[in-house]
Amino acid sequence: MKDNATCKRKVFCLITIKTYLIFHLLFMFPLLNRMNNSAKSKFTPQLGSGDRIQMKTINLVVIAFLITCCLITYQQVFNNDFQYKWDDQWVVINPYTEEGLNHYNLWNVLTEFYHGQYAPVNEFFYILLYTFFGYDPFWFHTASLLVHISNVLLLYFLVLRIQLIRNKEQAGVWRIPFMTALLFAIHPFLVQAVAWMAASKIIIYTLFYLIALHFYITYITTGKYRYYLLVILFFIVSFGAKEQAVTLPVCLIMFDYFLQRNMHKWSVWLEKIPLFLLSIFFGILSIISQGRTANIDGQKIYPFYQRIILASYTLIEYLTKCLLPFKLSYLYVFPNNPGEPLQLRFWIYPVILLVMGYCLYRYYKQLGILLAGFIFFLIHIGIVLNLFSLKRFELVADRYAYLSAAGVFFSLAWLFEQLILKKVKLRKLYAAMIIVYCFGLGIYAYKRTFVWHDSDTLKAELRYLLDKERAHFLNKSDY
Repeated sequence: MKDNATCKRKVFCLITIKTYLIFHLLFMFPLLNRMNNSAKSKFTPQLGSGDRIQMKTINLVVIAFLITCCLITYQQVFNNDFQYKWDDQWVVINPYTEEGLNHYNLWNVLTEFYHGQYAPVNEFFYILLYTFFGYDPFWFHTASLLVHISNVLLLYFLVLRIQLIRNKEQAGVWRIPFMTALLFAIHPFLVQAVAWMAASKIIIYTLFYLIALHFYITYITTGKYRYYLLVILFFIVSFGAKEQAVTLPVCLIMFDYFLQRNMHKWSVWLEKIPLFLLSIFFGILSIISQGRTANIDGQKIYPFYQRIILASYTLIEYLTKCLLPFKLSYLYVFPNNPGEPLQLRFWIYPVILLVMGYCLYRYYKQLGILLAGFIFFLIHIGIVLNLFSLKRFELVADRYAYLSAAGVFFSLAWLFEQLILKKVKLRKLYAAMIIVYCFGLGIYAYKRTFVWHDSDTLKAELRYLLDKERAHFLNKSDY
């Protein structure tokens, strides 16, 4: 009976994935093409008919390859269970989900805070899945993976459109977008956001955030205000999934600068006012929602100077794990309790950041587009650096780097292309190193999906890491 049920699930999964692919090929892909074709302005160079056909062929191959990489890397999530001992038991499995699709329940989801959170769009995601499939983790994880695949493809086309606007040369314009999206598809640092159902807020907010960025590019290349209104709409929907979406107005200013809009025009700044007002409103809403459950009177907080030091450490830790993901865990605790002194090694991180900041300021003209990726990373990771006293007990969380990591991957993709194109004598060696690097990331990500199988495998990993650290400490004490 179990074998028959498994076979049926695989068949349904294949049907779902095929339907999803058809949707992308027949709707999303032509929609992005129409958005590009409508953007006839000085910002967007026009392709000849032969180049356009070649680009469509390349895009189809890239889409198929990226989807295949995602399915291979995340194939284990189809067998994963809920994390009944790690937030899924209340984030996913809750009265709102079980109440279903009725106007009374939907109104409650929109107007009520739940456990210090306000994420109605994410809750609608759970309600839809529960309505059709009940609490079957197979379909929940399948849906999450499809959202991740959508984000990968949206990121590819977003970077491609940026490249088409910035570059006069069209040959090989797909390479940086492809490498950026590939790293986003297979990177182990992003596994937590995809494989953990309670973290679905991250991937869903990213989905609508990327759509908003697409519409913004169409708006600035066409000047048609209906696309600006769509930016506002998807900004609101994105926040409805996760409060981290409040960074969108700042991100749009960065896009204005690097897409070479006239920053001296008042209209460029005035159009951001509604978005900033929404961000302020959303920020206040988030603070109120978290304040409902936080024990402010009895809660000890870190001194501000320690928060600066810990934020510096956290920023470098996020950046390091995007480049070289090692010692990944589902939990990274604070190194000290509030009021206790910090270890001396943490004091070096603010100094490292100051040196990095000076170098970026000193050489920003030479860095060019490489700097854009780092700024994108900084904008989106800055909100989770624990500078402010929020209700968190994790110093670092893999899932928070999901969208911001795209900026690092973009910079890496640009560096990889420079190595291949400019170092002709060592081209084969660099290409081999990049391939090995990508294979290593994919294999590590595949192994990470097994860690998220259920709460027992998750806690087993933490026990293993703690035992390893304890053994290392005892070995050092022998000397």
